[in-house]
Amino acid sequence: MDTQKKTILIVHNKYRIPGGEDVVAENEARLLAEHGHRVIRYTRDNAEIKRRSRFSKLLLPFEMQFSLRTYHDVRALIRREGVDIVHVHNTLHLVSPSVFYAAAAEKVPVVQTVHNFRMLCPAGTFYRRGHVCEDCAAKGLHCSLQHACYRNDCLQTAAVAFMVWLHRLTGICRNVHFICLTEFNKEKLMKLNRHRKVIDPGKVYVKPNFTLEPEKREVLTKSLPKKPYYVVIGRLEKLKGSDLIAKAFARNRKHVVFIGQGEMEGALCCYISRNHLQKVELAGQLSHEEAMRILANAEALITASQWYETFGMTVIEAYARKVPVIALDFGNIGDLVIDGVTGIKFKNSADSLNRAIKAFEKMDRTELGENAYRIYREKYSKEGNYRRLMEIYDAMGGGKS
Repeated sequence: MDTQKKTILIVHNKYRIPGGEDVVAENEARLLAEHGHRVIRYTRDNAEIKRRSRFSKLLLPFEMQFSLRTYHDVRALIRREGVDIVHVHNTLHLVSPSVFYAAAAEKVPVVQTVHNFRMLCPAGTFYRRGHVCEDCAAKGLHCSLQHACYRNDCLQTAAVAFMVWLHRLTGICRNVHFICLTEFNKEKLMKLNRHRKVIDPGKVYVKPNFTLEPEKREVLTKSLPKKPYYVVIGRLEKLKGSDLIAKAFARNRKHVVFIGQGEMEGALCCYISRNHLQKVELAGQLSHEEAMRILANAEALITASQWYETFGMTVIEAYARKVPVIALDFGNIGDLVIDGVTGIKFKNSADSLNRAIKAFEKMDRTELGENAYRIYREKYSKEGNYRRLMEIYDAMGGGKS
């Protein structure tokens, strides 16, 4: 191994239901290792909360603010492993912002990839009751308490809002470097400095996510859907537009496969049964490999996310597999899709989605797929991403050059 390569500590708190952040954290760890870096991981999993005693669960709101376990674990890892840079992905609930204080105590640079809007919005989405909402960014975090924005629970919302407020107040955020996935997201993050300097503008960078190109052709097996079909990947919830997509396919009677779980799963099952929708399939939560195999053989990926999103990993995963995308013309995902080139966009209704599908089926699907793959190679492949990540690490300083 090249002795000049930095040792990177990847810190990530997994959500109970796996999502795009888990894929990004894993991909970047693999990318660094492939280029000769020593990669150390510190991972917590929210699934462990279910296994806790009742008393331990009562302590969770306090642990969210500052986890002594994380603080001591991370400091020990930095010292023992000779870590040069700490790279954080998610801290909620168990890691907590204590990781930033641990890095500061050991005088090691720390960077966080900003996967959501939680530093400005306790819900992390800028979305409330069916519409985009930026009240907390404009008026203050107290707005979230009025509407119980985090999981529709006043106490949980208060805990998250207090966490955000507390660590703004301590000034720790000025020590942290931030990677935003798009210029749009950077613009939103800079709203933190509207009234006082919460973060250092010189420590905010832009680097999109990347995805790995399939090493071999992903072939369908007998247990997977028969073509032709469309695919939807992500949590089953209103925020993702799951109900809108199901409504559209109830009308067009085409084959669609939903991959994922979520709060709308029961409602969607009832809707499918009640309307005898034999071609609307809920595949449940699949491994990433299985999901990508289904995606690779689909006519198109469909996404109807109702919030800004912070990137849209499934879009570039589709592009890497020459699969066009039919996307709601909104937020970051809307910006990733080039209308008529890598897919087609629609407005926020089931009728508009069906019109888009009808128009899509008159296009040259192969050409759209080739265009999508070209964009992937130009913007979202791993080599270009590695170069940008090294530029950011070098700008941060710390450790070996």
